[in-house]
Amino acid sequence: PADRLRVVGITGTNGKTTVAHLLESVFMAAGIASGRIGTTGARSGSSAVDIGFTTPEASDLHRLFAAMLLDGVESVAMEVSSHALALGRVEDVEFAAAAFTNLSQDHLDFHGSMEDYFAAKRELFFRAPTAVINIGDTWGERLAGQAPSSLDIMTVGLGGDLSARDVVSTIDGSTFTWLHGGSAGTARVPLAGSFNVENALVATGLALVMGLTPGAIEAGLAACPPVPGRFEVVRGERGTIVVDYAHTPEAIAKTVAAARQLTTGRLVAVFGAGGDRDRDKRPLMGAAACAADLAILTNDNPRSEDPEAIAEQVRAGMTGACDVVVELDRRAAIELAVGRANPGDTVLLLGKGHEPGQAFADHTEPFDDRAEAARVLEVVG
Repeated sequence: PADRLRVVGITGTNGKTTVAHLLESVFMAAGIASGRIGTTGARSGSSAVDIGFTTPEASDLHRLFAAMLLDGVESVAMEVSSHALALGRVEDVEFAAAAFTNLSQDHLDFHGSMEDYFAAKRELFFRAPTAVINIGDTWGERLAGQAPSSLDIMTVGLGGDLSARDVVSTIDGSTFTWLHGGSAGTARVPLAGSFNVENALVATGLALVMGLTPGAIEAGLAACPPVPGRFEVVRGERGTIVVDYAHTPEAIAKTVAAARQLTTGRLVAVFGAGGDRDRDKRPLMGAAACAADLAILTNDNPRSEDPEAIAEQVRAGMTGACDVVVELDRRAAIELAVGRANPGDTVLLLGKGHEPGQAFADHTEPFDDRAEAARVLEVVG
């Protein structure tokens, strides 16, 4: 069924989900019946579909493509994980275009090294005739230089084929001018966080190589609804809470930096590290979170590991100037963060994003950072 769809594959460590949502919105603005597959689930036309992985197993994926055809879908914005590329989940999918957002330390419990992680990502670019690559990322610059000679590449970022200037970012989103060849346009993306300009550029590049018009692109970017758990803003009298899926050192650093630009007061970061995953990144996550004024170290998804042991490994990297509090009860940690916030402060809830539960060794408890943010702001405010 994939042969009868225009499937666009998006890979990278961070930004895949947002780029997929933005591209889906552009498809819709262009009048194209669209589907989306990724970390926040799948959508076939107007129907939501639950999936188990960012990229489903091959049989499930092709079954989903078949359902999309029945729903009248023409184009699909699809996240392609490194696991999917290494484990054959996208076999027999011919991509119309591919995109690379960035690469930073994650999933080394599976891949073993950054080189192997990069090699898995690079596989996507042997499966498409054209690609959009963010060369503002060091690994992206390397990918652009190592891609197959047959690949038609549009580079994105400073010095690339597509770039942004005159960027203005607020808590309500960003506006910027995009430049491509002799063309220029003004775009607005209603997603907070300056890094979302980079995501919007990747989505713009994909739309351009797919032959969509600048008008449709700008309308689609402007119409994109909030991406669940991606710099999602919850406002209250006691301050502003931002819920974000950041769970890698670089993602935490970028999220804290973006929030700092938008904050008149202090930054309070609530975060933890997941169990049964890459342990080497834990102290690096702690160091990144110390760019906040107050870092509250808490539970994430401990899975089969001891939460206290995970916290100790994260805490080892927190040697910066920030204040550090350890509160392993995530609900209590959020309450503590909001209780310490003053008007003008921003509280960051990092790591879980859109997730509706917290995974322990033998069970998963219902837990949604966004719902907790709204609840605590109402209680404390």
